[in-house]
Amino acid sequence: MARPLAGRRLGAALESIVVDLLDNARLAYPRIQNPDDPEGLHDFRVALRRLRSCLKDFDSFPGASLDKALKRELRDLTRSTNAARDGEVMQAWLEDQYQLLSGSERSAVVWWHERLVPQVAEEYRLVECRVAAFPLLDAHLRGAMKEIRSKKARKAPRFGPASAEVLERLLGQWSAELDELNKLDALKGPEDEQALHRPRITGKRLRYLLKAWGGEGEIFSATESAMKSFQDAFGHLHDDLVRAEALHASVHQHVLEETDARLAAVVRDPTARATAPRHLRGFMGLVAHHEQRMQANLAEVMRLARGKPRRELEKQLSEAATAMRV
Repeated sequence: MARPLAGRRLGAALESIVVDLLDNARLAYPRIQNPDDPEGLHDFRVALRRLRSCLKDFDSFPGASLDKALKRELRDLTRSTNAARDGEVMQAWLEDQYQLLSGSERSAVVWWHERLVPQVAEEYRLVECRVAAFPLLDAHLRGAMKEIRSKKARKAPRFGPASAEVLERLLGQWSAELDELNKLDALKGPEDEQALHRPRITGKRLRYLLKAWGGEGEIFSATESAMKSFQDAFGHLHDDLVRAEALHASVHQHVLEETDARLAAVVRDPTARATAPRHLRGFMGLVAHHEQRMQANLAEVMRLARGKPRRELEKQLSEAATAMRV
């Protein structure tokens, strides 16, 4: 029977968690190249993000720090997949919108989708080259974790108290970030978007920490589940903000292409008429629908950040930290 996580030495517990996450990444790695498996890249990225978060959480503890070069490799590998995954998510969203919309808005979606598909295909081609370094990084990380496990085993802290310390630090940071968010009346620029981004990222780190404890008791799995529900609202709003930027870029691209076509036409025929871009009306409708959705998601985030759900979740997180020390 495996020893409870709380009582294990930090190095041994970390190695076990990191190896499990590397195993998950290994399983997802070949799926990235399977066109019939749309979740392969997603699962690979989740494993890497959880891995980075875990290593960052315990980096300040004696004997638990990883070589900086390895951490940079892991960071760069994770970031190298961003564009492909963002494009993949955008493509799926457009396909969903096509089913929901009609008329000019559907035509705008078709125009955008036709241009996005080859972009995503190219990003996937690049990803396959970038992630080719994963097997070697995987081996190096496993070797590094063996070394961490063997270092000063008797002096290393127990994983339970170390985890509680990390959780309490992250909880304090998260609460402060939510307090800053509560000062916003509306999203007026990049600084306001950063105020939303910070608690979303810290919340992810809290979730990932709790997820490692999921098998240690109901309090951890229940708190992680509550945290996920909270984070989903932040995730939806983040996706809206990313899409809003991409939507405006696509409108500009459409207007530019159409304007160039009109100018080329008048060179050939001086009597050519000046007409509006074909899908401008559709894009305007799409922008309006998206703005309504984004404002609704913003209202939900602010409700959670200011109300009873936040207070209850902070209480659950504090109780989880206490349970880690038992």
